[in-house]
Amino acid sequence: MSSQPNQSLIDGIRCLQYLVSSGRAIGCRELARLMGINTTRVNRLLMTMASIGLTMQDAQRRYLPGPGIHALAAQAIRGSALFSQALPLLERYAPKDIVVAMGVLWEDQVIYIYHSKPGSQVSQALAGFHMLPAWQSVIGMSLLAAESDDELQKRFTDEQWQQLGPHVALQRQHGHVVWHHDDGEVSMAKPLGAHSAALAFAGMWNIEDAEVEIRLQALHTLASHLTEKA
Repeated sequence: MSSQPNQSLIDGIRCLQYLVSSGRAIGCRELARLMGINTTRVNRLLMTMASIGLTMQDAQRRYLPGPGIHALAAQAIRGSALFSQALPLLERYAPKDIVVAMGVLWEDQVIYIYHSKPGSQVSQALAGFHMLPAWQSVIGMSLLAAESDDELQKRFTDEQWQQLGPHVALQRQHGHVVWHHDDGEVSMAKPLGAHSAALAFAGMWNIEDAEVEIRLQALHTLASHLTEKA
């Protein structure tokens, strides 16, 4: 048997992920443009997934996630050691007065598994935030540091690298990223080891260096809870 990756399977999974992440009905041509592949191929993939309930079409023949997504989502959550271990710990230990987020990288995008805001319920925090380009996310900056500068510079524009590069260097040097935004917000992130995910605090505005350090220590403590062996 061939040891080469199955490109049809890869394209099918990518297609489904882009569709689900779009948050709206989307046509074949637009989806093909996002994925960088042929429209006919995307149409065939979507029709194949529709036959098993993973996609469906609206009145304008645009595609949406189908009912099979709910079964797939439930199975994925049940099979995720990170999710099942992290959720009760985030409920118990995460600060309630700032944004607390946990996310993973996918194709230079950050997908948020958990994203809470002050006063929000846990149900609102679960996958309740849209994906962001990795260079615009402190979680993305933290996780991209595992790759070489040469590889990263091939994928990002000069403008994107100008913002990303210094934070990648901070992650490699200190094991975390602290980002002082131009508008006065401070955000910070730390990878969660073998899980290929990162934990972040954000929504902290115009805070002094002493408070930054206090929040950073709280981030390290919460990350330690999330990575402890059950």
